[in-house]
Amino acid sequence: MWKHKESYEKYLEKKETHFSLVDNQCIKLMGYEMYRKAFENLERMLADPEPYSEKVWQGKIYEIICVLYPKYIASFREIEIGNDGHHSKKPDFILVDSSGFVDLLEIKKPNNQKVVSSTEYRNNYVAGRDLEGAIVQIEKYVYILNHEGEVRAKKIRDKIAGDLPAGLEIKVVNPQGILLLGRSRGLTKEQLFDFEIIKRQHKNIVDIMTYDDLLNRLKNILKQMEADSNCI
Repeated sequence: MWKHKESYEKYLEKKETHFSLVDNQCIKLMGYEMYRKAFENLERMLADPEPYSEKVWQGKIYEIICVLYPKYIASFREIEIGNDGHHSKKPDFILVDSSGFVDLLEIKKPNNQKVVSSTEYRNNYVAGRDLEGAIVQIEKYVYILNHEGEVRAKKIRDKIAGDLPAGLEIKVVNPQGILLLGRSRGLTKEQLFDFEIIKRQHKNIVDIMTYDDLLNRLKNILKQMEADSNCI
């Protein structure tokens, strides 16, 4: 019986090599071009960010970030999610994934923001004021959403009705934030190490990136894709 089973498995494996729903090489080439274009666009924008307004910059950077986060199928700009008792709060983007779950995205145009201190505090580099402020901003958004729950979900749902696939229900369940700001080039090894520690301290923020982090991620993906394919 086992002898026949092994023969049958080999037969199936051989048969499956001739059957495919898609052209895998075509998919690889399409993916490679998508990442290459995202990398080149980001590199060009960072070379001269001044001509872009804040809103235009955020829109173009959002398109690039979507290449790294394909699970999000829709985004909505500056929708009010509540207030902190003093001011209304509007994240740069509310992201909706394919299951309807909501996350938040904040994009800061690179204007010499400091992500870590330039001098040590007790032999450590600490979060720069710009980074600390942006983190508090996202944490406050998450706090508001978590504490208003279904009430807030209904308000958001009402504002974006018609802009999502029929039947997709908005869910506000432990939303997380993505933060992009500043540059990390020029930082010492010690500063970069402490920056990584800072990034891992905030459970409500799934990713804190500098623009150099974003560039490097795209570059590394391209290098790996080139290594995996002889046709690219």
